[in-house]
Amino acid sequence: MRLRSHLLRWLLVPLIALWAIGFRVQYARTLALANEAYDRTLLGSALAMAEQVSVQDGRLGVDVPDAALEMLESRAQDRIFYRVGCLDPPVAVTGYDDLPAPPSASGPGDGQPVFFDARYRGEPVRIVALRRPLYDPHLCGQLLIQVAETLGARQALSRRVLLDAGALQLALVAMAALLITLGVHRGLLPLKRIRDEIRARGQADLTPIRLGSVPREVVPLIEAINLHTNRQRRLNEAHRQFIADASHQLKTPLTVLKAQAAQALAQQDVQAMRDIVQEIHDSTDTTSRMVHQLLALARSDPAATTAQEPVELVELARTVCFDLLTPALARGIELGFDGHAPVTVPGQPLLLRELVANLVDNAIRYTPAGGQVAVAVRRDDTGHACIEVLDDGPGIAPAERETVFERFYRLHGSGADGCGLGLAIVRQIAERHGARVTLGDPPHGHGLLASVRFPG
Repeated sequence: MRLRSHLLRWLLVPLIALWAIGFRVQYARTLALANEAYDRTLLGSALAMAEQVSVQDGRLGVDVPDAALEMLESRAQDRIFYRVGCLDPPVAVTGYDDLPAPPSASGPGDGQPVFFDARYRGEPVRIVALRRPLYDPHLCGQLLIQVAETLGARQALSRRVLLDAGALQLALVAMAALLITLGVHRGLLPLKRIRDEIRARGQADLTPIRLGSVPREVVPLIEAINLHTNRQRRLNEAHRQFIADASHQLKTPLTVLKAQAAQALAQQDVQAMRDIVQEIHDSTDTTSRMVHQLLALARSDPAATTAQEPVELVELARTVCFDLLTPALARGIELGFDGHAPVTVPGQPLLLRELVANLVDNAIRYTPAGGQVAVAVRRDDTGHACIEVLDDGPGIAPAERETVFERFYRLHGSGADGCGLGLAIVRQIAERHGARVTLGDPPHGHGLLASVRFPG
């Protein structure tokens, strides 16, 4: 649906409907005014006839004056009928004896005329009935004077006045419609400029749309488009960063794997070949973990939007600790868990599981053999959900505690294998859930305390 057509339809259709209603009302009013003017003439003729009723020699006579008929002479297209007679008994003295009598319910009262419509000789007529007393009870008690005329002149006058007024109104409506069309066209020009500006952009241009010349009513729409464009830009940047990271980090392991495979093929000694194959196996594990972390990093991008659901952190962290118990025991590390009361937060279970797994895996990797790693899920004194991972490893110097969250950053001299993505993944997932990650010293002894504090 075109916005211009939609606006014009909602503006012009009501305007035309109002004109039609006004035209109908104007017709009714014009007809009423014409009837009022013509009814006065009819009444004047009836009064003139009433004045000429007389009794001579015991007989009732009516001398219809010329003035009574001259009042109606200008209406050449109409025919005039009249009747003068007794009301009781109903006897006509002069005029048209079969002229319709007034309705009984609205018969003429004491000197008050009655106007009514009827049909006479196949034509619609307008009739005035006037009752007058006759002071000769032997003839009749009261006279009934009626004058009728056809409606041609009335209708012609109404049509002429109505057509003149209707033509003027229609011209005004047409002019208003033209002005409305021009106004809608001019009002939509800023949207057309925005359309042309966006069409002229390159495929990679996701800069926000300027709001300078945009109508105030369209600003919320443009702001929503800019918000969506900003999300798309951040998502594209995240994809480009992922491709750059993956190509950079996988290049060296694949080169090493290729060199090891070539070296294994060149060996004649079976034991030497087995040793190299073992190295390939270990390198493949390291590369596989790197790919897994790169994919986790891409999934945890804050620009991506995914529906959240209630996540029970105690059960989730307990499951992660159980899964990582085997590698911890293989290194001689005691892995403990503390969590009793349920702690539920809104989030994405897969990403929160990745967050806990990276924290615990990092603690296991950097803790020397025979050490301890403790995982706790609780609510702090302010009621916020917290995940804490404590180890007794070498810890991290305060000056490097912010740097370790950067991608591919590794502590010098740590001796642990890894690609430097674990804590970067943790922070990115935490930011996506509105949580905050901090690194600090444990309450007692040496090591590192990693805490994730969720919003209330």
